[in-house]
Amino acid sequence: MRNLWILTRFLLKSGPGKSNQKSGKKKAFSDGGRIVVYLLLGVCLLPVSVLLFLLGYSGYTFLQPLGLETLLIEFVCAIGMMVIFFYGLPLFLSEYYMDSDLVKLLPLPFTPAQIVGAKGFCCLLNEYYLIVLLFFPFMLGYGISAKMGIFYWINMILACLIFPVVPLVYAAVLTMLVMRLFKNIRNKDFLSYLGFAASLIFAIGINVFSRSIGNFEMQDIMNLMESQKGTLRAFRTIFPNLPLMTGSLADASFLKMILYIATTAVILAVFFALAWKIYLPAVLGMSETTSEKRILSKEEVTRTVKSKNPVRTYAMIEWKKLYRTPAWFMNCVLMPLIWPVFMLGIALISIISSLGMAKTTGLWTRLVADGTIFRLLKGELPVAVAVLTAAGIAVMMSMFCVISATAMSRKGSEYIYMKCIPMSYHDQIRAMLVSGILISLLGTLPYSLVFNMIAVVFGLHPATLLYTTAITVLFTLFVNYEQLLFDLAFPKLNWENETAAIKSNNRSLISVLIDLTVGAILIGAGYLLYGKLQLNIHITTSVMILLTAVLTFAMRTALFKWGVQVMEHLESV
Repeated sequence: MRNLWILTRFLLKSGPGKSNQKSGKKKAFSDGGRIVVYLLLGVCLLPVSVLLFLLGYSGYTFLQPLGLETLLIEFVCAIGMMVIFFYGLPLFLSEYYMDSDLVKLLPLPFTPAQIVGAKGFCCLLNEYYLIVLLFFPFMLGYGISAKMGIFYWINMILACLIFPVVPLVYAAVLTMLVMRLFKNIRNKDFLSYLGFAASLIFAIGINVFSRSIGNFEMQDIMNLMESQKGTLRAFRTIFPNLPLMTGSLADASFLKMILYIATTAVILAVFFALAWKIYLPAVLGMSETTSEKRILSKEEVTRTVKSKNPVRTYAMIEWKKLYRTPAWFMNCVLMPLIWPVFMLGIALISIISSLGMAKTTGLWTRLVADGTIFRLLKGELPVAVAVLTAAGIAVMMSMFCVISATAMSRKGSEYIYMKCIPMSYHDQIRAMLVSGILISLLGTLPYSLVFNMIAVVFGLHPATLLYTTAITVLFTLFVNYEQLLFDLAFPKLNWENETAAIKSNNRSLISVLIDLTVGAILIGAGYLLYGKLQLNIHITTSVMILLTAVLTFAMRTALFKWGVQVMEHLESV
């Protein structure tokens, strides 16, 4: 048991991609970055926590006279177990199969069960923030409303600690069986895409659930539970210790809690006994990537070795590395293209949910039919709103597109080849900028162009299209110049896997915060000139464009002057 806890502590402290991390201030800074991430997640899930607290508090009051309060606990626990199960699938893929630490752990004096157990405990501890934010608020509201005694609160704490174990065991067994039986998916590229898709579905599901529960009335919840009694019976079969847990909470029975702990311990012991036999053959047969060998034709060889512009060739190499490395492609390329669409979809769903499809369509039809929309888009105010919105989109995109912010860090130990190739540092910097600028423009320009072209059709001033395009392009260039300069000055070249070069790189976070600050100052200046000083919108916009152009030119000059000097003196980080 002592070795199990030692190994668990080591895995928690090192984590994926951090085994080579230096000690001291850099390590403390990285730990602080993880704390900030968890705090941000907590803030994002706080509204859901409040809704679940109110569900537990009001649910007992409404259902207790009907004798359905126990059914409410069981219903919420069943949903919670499914959330833990689906969230645990990508978590186990990452912890058990994506990490490359197994070859380092096997020679150490740890038994196979201890290695599996330590990785499992790491996954379990990662689940507790969901328990604290989602399961605990409901049980807290329920206990306060029911005026429960001391045994309920003891059982509630024990239930929160043990609740994720069984669904995580099921998730682990399913993951190991799939990886053991289907050999064709044992490559890290496929698993990276699969984990990203699962995380995206989970995030969308949490958002839809939080919006749905906010519109529920108690009668709707009671009707839902009545219609899903068959599903609950199936859950009791799948999770045999679920009735013991719900009974220990509803009846404040300490005996049922002891039985619940005992059954969970038995399930956990069986998992430890069988997991290693399933896990080892699959993980040792994994490959970093999947590739097919083939003989190139004469035309393909001629085309491949054809002389091209060196900047273009270098930029193509950078781009191929981006889309052929799943961790980089998903975090650097897909994020700036998917998340704006995702947020726009949430906004549209919220409008349709609050008004209804018929009312939303009818409102739009009336706005166009009676000419109201044409009158609303006349004057200077709509132009100001469009300009500030385009600037806001460009600013927000700097949060998602970190291609330039990690361009140097992604090279890792291969940065030494930059000194060997017959190409000037000035041209190498130009080539590193290409992918970041193009993806950033793909993520920003379509919104400003489409929205403003539609607006121009309905009477918005035609100059708006020119204003929004100029601000978007200039700020995008500024962001990429600044991010690459910051990454050249403070690169993170020591990382164990590709994911760590992006997600464990706190320098890119600082660079993004700089861009957000500059963008906020730019938008604030526009608001001050137009809203407070009452300047003409065309004068205000010209000042904003001129200010952005000056900042962009200054940052470009700094990049190609100081960036080259940094690359000349860069030897080891």
